[in-house]
Amino acid sequence: MLNPDDYSLIDEDVQKCPFDFYKAMRSECPVYEMPETGFYIVSKYDDCMTALRDPMVFSSKMGFRVIENSEEVDRILEEGGYGDQVDTLVTNDPPSHTRYRQYVNRAFTVQRVSGMEPYIQKIISDTFADIGDKNNMEVVTEFAIPIPMKIIADQLGVSRDDMGKFKEWSDAAVEPLGGLITPERHIEVTKLMVEFQHYFADRIKERQDAKEGDYDDMLNDLVQARVEGEEPLDYRELLSILLQLLVAGNETTTNTIASGVLLLCRNPALLNEIYEDDSKAEKFAEEVLRLESPVQGLFRMTTQDTELGGVKIPEGSMLNLRYASANRDEKIFPDSENMDLGRKGIRRHLAFGSGIHSCIGSQLARKELEYTFSFLAKQLSHIEMDPQDQPVEYHPSLILRGIKKLDVSFVRRKADK
Repeated sequence: MLNPDDYSLIDEDVQKCPFDFYKAMRSECPVYEMPETGFYIVSKYDDCMTALRDPMVFSSKMGFRVIENSEEVDRILEEGGYGDQVDTLVTNDPPSHTRYRQYVNRAFTVQRVSGMEPYIQKIISDTFADIGDKNNMEVVTEFAIPIPMKIIADQLGVSRDDMGKFKEWSDAAVEPLGGLITPERHIEVTKLMVEFQHYFADRIKERQDAKEGDYDDMLNDLVQARVEGEEPLDYRELLSILLQLLVAGNETTTNTIASGVLLLCRNPALLNEIYEDDSKAEKFAEEVLRLESPVQGLFRMTTQDTELGGVKIPEGSMLNLRYASANRDEKIFPDSENMDLGRKGIRRHLAFGSGIHSCIGSQLARKELEYTFSFLAKQLSHIEMDPQDQPVEYHPSLILRGIKKLDVSFVRRKADK
């Protein structure tokens, strides 16, 4: 019998492969107070959904920050930049959250995303073409990072020449959320956040000063958006939303692409299965999201005494809703540890959250993933890790699951299907 006390989320080996820990929690203590951290881990699907459906009791505004800012971090933000992030989307509750979601909905329209198919496919094709005639690549830096970074840069209306900085800022934004950052590194990433603020403050002013029709991008939509009875978004609000869009637009998609390629290496028959039936690319993407869960879990804090999964939880308690464990809940997903492209309810997973905080960019991310895996199946007849015994290392984090490096070799198909 697995014992949850034998594991710890702050152990890098557990972060590398946490699934035995998740299984032990689901079996022995679905709402588990981890001794090393003091917060509760919620591991079953139904319990996660209960919390997600009740944001007034399980608050995002009170529960997202894993570590508090030091005085030096606050000083750098206030004196050098535009201050700390405003609670807008991920770190907010209704009714304030509802206001910001209305604004962002004006940028992330169904019409905008649905018309992007040829554009996304060209970016994927061009990115793969950049590796030249080689029959190998380092997946993360050569393929998984550039695809979403190009797309989010284009959609925000900023230069692809600055993508290196975007990635650096995005990594800096998520690093403190992992809960494993040193005070010295927290200061370094805060200085990068100030760089981000100044860069995008300049882009915001360009949109404010522009004539109608000069820009057609999401940033312009946000700057120009108006909600009846509400004030327009100010600089700090816009910067907070932009940072979240930048992170959500590349970190999770990058991690899912890399994880998907790893699964293709470990299950080579899947490549031909997708090649023979292109509709399976979408299903493969959903199963990668479920099995690997690029966002392993997010935090909430209880606003009152409550009960979850039969466990009494005091007011002011921190909870981590462990989406990655919920996505392998045997009650919801039969044969949950294995990929099944014919799975019923294949989109039922929580990789994009659920409820009022469901990922606003999920439709775009799904398109990027589906087209990426479809493209690879059409281009490659075989793919494998190179060398096959290389260790797969993951970035240390309590929240995200991302492969650091993945070297592969492949055999190209003689002709596209």
